[in-house]
Amino acid sequence: MDYVQIELPVRDWQLVDACADNSAATDAVGLDIGSVTTSACVRDAGWRASAAFADEHDALGWPPADRMLAIVLQREHWRWVVAHLDRWARFEDGADLERVRAVIEERLD
Repeated sequence: MDYVQIELPVRDWQLVDACADNSAATDAVGLDIGSVTTSACVRDAGWRASAAFADEHDALGWPPADRMLAIVLQREHWRWVVAHLDRWARFEDGADLERVRAVIEERLD
């Protein structure tokens, strides 16, 4: 398996986490268990990276928004993230999702 570490600010990872959560909820209804499983893996990677900070966390368990998270995922899971940022761009703040997608794609190449 090909694992890739990408560092993102917490605020950007929260956008990824929200898209992964939306996809899991939607895809569970459609019985796309592969997508639901990938979403769980993606979100878990963020939770593990957040838990590694020994200092302050907000009420939801996130480090400060400007802190960098080192997220390690399989390359195919990063590709899933890119696709799902695209999927939700029309519903969320598309400019932010496109910016995060571009950062991820640049680091995958």
